[in-house]
Amino acid sequence: MTHEFLLLSLLFLLPGGVIWLARPDLRSLMKRMALASLPFVAAERLFYPSYWTPKFLFDLADRIGFGIEDVLFVAGLSAFSSTAYAVVFRRAPVPCAAPGARPWLRAAAGIALALAAAGALLAAGVPVLYASVAAMGAVTAALLATRRDLIVPSLLGALLSATVYLGLCLVFAALVPGVFERTWRPSALLPGKALLGVPLDEILYGLGAGLAATVFPAWAFGFRYGHAGGAVD
Repeated sequence: MTHEFLLLSLLFLLPGGVIWLARPDLRSLMKRMALASLPFVAAERLFYPSYWTPKFLFDLADRIGFGIEDVLFVAGLSAFSSTAYAVVFRRAPVPCAAPGARPWLRAAAGIALALAAAGALLAAGVPVLYASVAAMGAVTAALLATRRDLIVPSLLGALLSATVYLGLCLVFAALVPGVFERTWRPSALLPGKALLGVPLDEILYGLGAGLAATVFPAWAFGFRYGHAGGAVD
Protein backbone atom coordinates (compact mmCIF):
# COMPACT_ATOMS: atom_id res chain seq x y z
CA MET A 1 0.00 0.00 0.00
CA THR A 2 1.41 3.40 -1.00
CA HIS A 3 -0.13 5.73 1.58
CA GLU A 4 0.11 3.67 4.75
CA PHE A 5 0.14 6.67 7.10
CA LEU A 6 -3.11 7.96 5.59
CA LEU A 7 -4.80 4.67 6.44
CA LEU A 8 -3.41 4.75 9.98
CA SER A 9 -4.59 8.33 10.43
CA LEU A 10 -8.10 7.47 9.24
CA LEU A 11 -8.20 4.51 11.62
CA PHE A 12 -7.25 6.83 14.48
CA LEU A 13 -10.26 9.03 13.69
CA LEU A 14 -12.72 6.18 14.23
CA PRO A 15 -12.77 5.99 18.07
CA GLY A 16 -13.24 9.74 18.33
CA GLY A 17 -16.06 9.60 15.81
CA VAL A 18 -17.87 6.98 17.86
CA ILE A 19 -17.36 8.97 21.06
CA TRP A 20 -18.57 12.16 19.34
CA LEU A 21 -21.84 10.43 18.44
CA ALA A 22 -22.32 8.56 21.72
CA ARG A 23 -21.26 11.27 24.17
CA PRO A 24 -22.40 14.76 23.11
CA ASP A 25 -21.33 16.07 26.52
CA LEU A 26 -17.70 15.38 25.58
CA ARG A 27 -17.76 17.23 22.27
CA SER A 28 -16.55 20.51 23.75
CA LEU A 29 -13.58 18.73 25.31
CA MET A 30 -12.77 16.97 22.03
CA LYS A 31 -12.89 20.24 20.06
CA ARG A 32 -10.61 21.96 22.56
CA MET A 33 -8.11 19.12 22.48
CA ALA A 34 -8.14 18.95 18.67
CA LEU A 35 -7.23 22.63 18.59
CA ALA A 36 -4.63 22.25 21.35
CA SER A 37 -2.99 19.36 19.48
CA LEU A 38 -2.36 21.34 16.28
CA PRO A 39 1.07 22.70 17.35
CA PHE A 40 2.29 19.12 17.54
CA VAL A 41 1.54 18.54 13.85
CA ALA A 42 4.73 20.34 12.93
CA ALA A 43 6.70 17.94 15.14
CA GLU A 44 6.48 15.36 12.34
CA ARG A 45 9.62 16.91 10.84
CA LEU A 46 11.45 15.48 13.87
CA PHE A 47 10.06 11.95 13.36
CA TYR A 48 10.49 11.71 9.59
CA PRO A 49 12.65 10.03 8.42
CA SER A 50 14.64 9.29 11.59
CA TYR A 51 11.83 7.32 13.26
CA TRP A 52 9.85 6.13 10.26
CA THR A 53 9.56 6.59 6.50
CA PRO A 54 5.91 6.61 5.36
CA LYS A 55 4.75 8.00 2.03
CA PHE A 56 2.87 11.31 2.41
CA LEU A 57 0.15 12.75 0.22
CA PHE A 58 1.66 15.21 -2.27
CA ASP A 59 5.08 14.52 -0.67
CA LEU A 60 4.28 17.27 1.84
CA ALA A 61 6.65 15.96 4.50
CA ASP A 62 9.55 16.46 2.10
CA ARG A 63 8.24 19.89 1.12
CA ILE A 64 7.11 21.46 4.41
CA GLY A 65 8.07 18.91 7.07
CA PHE A 66 4.61 17.45 7.81
CA GLY A 67 1.52 16.30 5.94
CA ILE A 68 -2.25 16.13 5.92
CA GLU A 69 -1.94 12.76 7.59
CA ASP A 70 -0.35 14.39 10.64
CA VAL A 71 -3.35 16.69 11.10
CA LEU A 72 -5.73 13.74 10.96
CA PHE A 73 -3.53 11.63 13.24
CA VAL A 74 -3.14 14.17 16.04
CA ALA A 75 -6.84 15.07 15.85
CA GLY A 76 -7.83 11.42 16.19
CA LEU A 77 -5.30 10.72 18.93
CA SER A 78 -6.34 13.78 20.93
CA ALA A 79 -10.02 12.82 20.62
CA PHE A 80 -9.78 9.36 22.13
CA SER A 81 -6.85 9.94 24.50
CA SER A 82 -8.62 12.88 26.17
CA THR A 83 -11.93 11.06 26.57
CA ALA A 84 -11.08 7.38 27.10
CA TYR A 85 -11.21 7.70 30.89
CA ALA A 86 -14.47 9.64 30.83
CA VAL A 87 -16.14 7.15 28.48
CA VAL A 88 -15.11 3.94 30.22
CA PHE A 89 -15.78 5.18 33.75
CA ARG A 90 -18.85 7.25 32.86
CA ARG A 91 -17.37 10.58 33.83
CA ALA A 92 -17.93 14.06 32.46
CA PRO A 93 -16.12 17.40 32.79
CA VAL A 94 -17.53 19.35 35.74
CA PRO A 95 -16.26 22.87 36.55
CA CYS A 96 -14.34 22.80 39.80
CA ALA A 97 -13.76 26.55 40.11
CA ALA A 98 -14.79 29.85 38.58
CA PRO A 99 -13.52 29.89 34.98
CA GLY A 100 -10.13 31.52 34.67
CA ALA A 101 -9.89 34.78 32.76
CA ARG A 102 -7.67 33.27 30.07
CA PRO A 103 -7.87 29.47 29.97
CA TRP A 104 -6.36 29.35 26.51
CA LEU A 105 -3.38 31.30 27.81
CA ARG A 106 -2.87 28.55 30.40
CA ALA A 107 -3.25 25.97 27.65
CA ALA A 108 -0.70 27.73 25.45
CA ALA A 109 1.74 27.89 28.36
CA GLY A 110 1.39 24.16 28.99
CA ILE A 111 1.89 23.35 25.32
CA ALA A 112 4.93 25.62 25.12
CA LEU A 113 6.40 23.96 28.21
CA ALA A 114 5.96 20.48 26.71
CA LEU A 115 7.55 21.53 23.42
CA ALA A 116 10.45 23.21 25.25
CA ALA A 117 11.04 20.10 27.38
CA ALA A 118 11.05 17.88 24.30
CA GLY A 119 13.41 20.27 22.54
CA ALA A 120 15.80 20.22 25.49
CA LEU A 121 15.84 16.43 25.53
CA LEU A 122 16.43 16.30 21.78
CA ALA A 123 19.32 18.71 22.16
CA ALA A 124 20.74 16.37 24.79
CA GLY A 125 20.69 13.52 22.29
CA VAL A 126 17.54 11.67 23.38
CA PRO A 127 15.79 10.00 20.39
CA VAL A 128 12.70 11.87 19.29
CA LEU A 129 10.01 9.42 20.40
CA TYR A 130 11.49 9.01 23.87
CA ALA A 131 12.01 12.76 24.15
CA SER A 132 8.34 13.27 23.33
CA VAL A 133 7.12 10.72 25.85
CA ALA A 134 9.48 11.99 28.56
CA ALA A 135 8.34 15.57 27.96
CA MET A 136 4.68 14.56 28.22
CA GLY A 137 5.40 12.68 31.43
CA ALA A 138 7.44 15.47 33.01
CA VAL A 139 4.94 18.22 32.25
CA THR A 140 2.03 16.05 33.37
CA ALA A 141 3.83 15.32 36.65
CA ALA A 142 4.24 19.06 37.20
CA LEU A 143 0.53 19.62 36.57
CA LEU A 144 -0.42 16.76 38.88
CA ALA A 145 1.52 18.44 41.67
CA THR A 146 -1.16 21.15 41.57
CA ARG A 147 -4.10 18.82 40.82
CA ARG A 148 -3.73 15.66 42.87
CA ASP A 149 -7.36 14.76 42.17
CA LEU A 150 -6.26 13.92 38.63
CA ILE A 151 -3.66 11.29 39.56
CA VAL A 152 -5.97 8.28 39.31
CA PRO A 153 -7.76 9.51 36.17
CA SER A 154 -4.41 10.17 34.52
CA LEU A 155 -3.10 6.66 35.16
CA LEU A 156 -6.32 5.02 34.04
CA GLY A 157 -6.51 7.31 31.02
CA ALA A 158 -2.97 6.35 30.07
CA LEU A 159 -3.72 2.63 30.23
CA LEU A 160 -6.98 2.98 28.31
CA SER A 161 -5.41 5.13 25.61
CA ALA A 162 -2.54 2.70 25.19
CA THR A 163 -5.05 -0.13 24.84
CA VAL A 164 -6.99 1.71 22.13
CA TYR A 165 -3.72 2.69 20.46
CA LEU A 166 -2.59 -0.95 20.44
CA GLY A 167 -5.92 -2.12 19.08
CA LEU A 168 -5.79 0.36 16.21
CA CYS A 169 -2.21 -0.63 15.40
CA LEU A 170 -3.23 -4.30 15.31
CA VAL A 171 -6.00 -3.50 12.83
CA PHE A 172 -3.50 -1.48 10.80
CA ALA A 173 -1.02 -4.35 10.77
CA ALA A 174 -3.73 -6.78 9.69
CA LEU A 175 -4.74 -4.51 6.81
CA VAL A 176 -1.15 -3.83 5.74
CA PRO A 177 0.94 -6.91 6.61
CA GLY A 178 4.58 -6.20 7.40
CA VAL A 179 4.05 -2.46 7.69
CA PHE A 180 5.92 -2.06 10.98
CA GLU A 181 8.94 -3.98 9.73
CA ARG A 182 8.93 -2.07 6.44
CA THR A 183 8.21 1.51 7.48
CA TRP A 184 9.44 1.90 11.07
CA ARG A 185 13.13 2.36 11.87
CA PRO A 186 14.79 -0.01 14.38
CA SER A 187 14.12 1.20 17.91
CA ALA A 188 16.94 3.03 19.64
CA LEU A 189 16.14 1.85 23.17
CA LEU A 190 13.81 -1.10 22.59
CA PRO A 191 15.29 -2.87 19.54
CA GLY A 192 13.08 -5.67 18.32
CA LYS A 193 10.69 -5.34 21.26
CA ALA A 194 7.04 -5.66 20.30
CA LEU A 195 3.65 -6.61 21.70
CA LEU A 196 1.60 -8.72 19.30
CA GLY A 197 3.81 -7.40 16.53
CA VAL A 198 3.37 -3.71 17.43
CA PRO A 199 6.61 -1.92 18.40
CA LEU A 200 6.69 -1.12 22.11
CA ASP A 201 7.73 2.41 21.15
CA GLU A 202 4.26 2.99 19.74
CA ILE A 203 2.52 1.64 22.83
CA LEU A 204 4.74 3.82 24.99
CA TYR A 205 3.65 6.84 22.94
CA GLY A 206 0.02 5.87 23.46
CA LEU A 207 0.60 5.72 27.21
CA GLY A 208 2.21 9.15 27.25
CA ALA A 209 -0.55 10.67 25.14
CA GLY A 210 -3.28 9.28 27.38
CA LEU A 211 -1.51 10.46 30.53
CA ALA A 212 -1.10 14.01 29.25
CA ALA A 213 -4.46 14.32 27.49
CA THR A 214 -6.39 13.29 30.59
CA VAL A 215 -4.71 15.87 32.82
CA PHE A 216 -3.92 18.80 30.53
CA PRO A 217 -7.46 19.96 29.62
CA ALA A 218 -8.71 19.58 33.20
CA TRP A 219 -5.83 21.74 34.41
CA ALA A 220 -6.04 24.32 31.62
CA PHE A 221 -9.81 24.74 31.55
CA GLY A 222 -10.58 24.23 35.23
CA PHE A 223 -12.70 21.10 35.43
CA ARG A 224 -12.67 17.78 37.23
CA TYR A 225 -14.13 14.44 36.26
CA GLY A 226 -17.54 13.99 37.85
CA HIS A 227 -20.17 11.34 37.31
CA ALA A 228 -21.83 11.65 33.91
CA GLY A 229 -25.10 12.23 35.73
CA GLY A 230 -23.71 15.46 37.18
CA ALA A 231 -22.47 14.58 40.68
CA VAL A 232 -18.83 15.29 41.40
CA ASP A 233 -16.59 12.70 43.04
